[in-house]
Amino acid sequence: MMSPRIQIPVSIGGSRMVLSPKQLLTTILVVFSTLSFIKILLITRSSAGGASSSALLHRSEWESGNGTAAGNDGLAAKEFALLRSIVAARAPCRLLVFGLSPQLLALAAINSGPGAATAFVTDSAEDGDAARRVLAGRGGGSSAAVHRTRYPDAAGEAWALLRRARDAGPACVRATGTVRKSGCRLALTSLPREVLDARWDVVVVDGPSGAGPDEPGRMGAIYTAAALARAGGGEVDVAVHDVNRTVERWYAREYLCEDNLVAAKGRLWHFRVGTGGPRDAFCSTGAVQIL
Repeated sequence: MMSPRIQIPVSIGGSRMVLSPKQLLTTILVVFSTLSFIKILLITRSSAGGASSSALLHRSEWESGNGTAAGNDGLAAKEFALLRSIVAARAPCRLLVFGLSPQLLALAAINSGPGAATAFVTDSAEDGDAARRVLAGRGGGSSAAVHRTRYPDAAGEAWALLRRARDAGPACVRATGTVRKSGCRLALTSLPREVLDARWDVVVVDGPSGAGPDEPGRMGAIYTAAALARAGGGEVDVAVHDVNRTVERWYAREYLCEDNLVAAKGRLWHFRVGTGGPRDAFCSTGAVQIL
């Protein structure tokens, strides 16, 4: 004997329809599938709109000279004021900046006048392209160039590299001659000759990121800044940002020397490196003790 067929009454738009359980289940599945598709579509559009807004904001920050590039915490107002005063006091001068952000790019405008030259070193293709567009839009004024490089060592390797440099003997002691021919692992010898062979009046270290142990660290940038300053033949102002972080603090003390520290604001240290001091070391004081 066949079981009776079950039918379920359903009211749609005021009309009553009779559906079997199979038909009802199919209808429910279709409704839920449609709702899921609509939800996915809305999320996708929202994400695309957010990415577009982020890109526009990034471009606006570069063009206005405000904000910071990705991976950079930025300079506080008092830190930027100190950095601006360092550059303004030496302008027109030869200015080298490790790092690139809208704030740092503003230094190129401060360093203006006959003979002024500014060079930025970055490991970000996106930031490099954005900076070049801004500089091209400014037209005349100071000569500014953007160089892209790769920083080979992660911040987490800082202590091992410093210990190795201390044991390397003459290769990593106070630089003599051109930095391009340095045998020290810390020297950024892959930089272009127009950076390594030039004499700089002001050097700023605010890059690469160094924000985590796996991020590119500033060990090489600080060492190279110190070596370039020693090879400059005169007083060179060197500013290092983010000295609240261990790597920046270690390496600044090791190669730029506490007796050369002339000013500090927040996380920014200002060193003035001269031609004096021992012939076989960066600093006249002993090596920094790292516990």
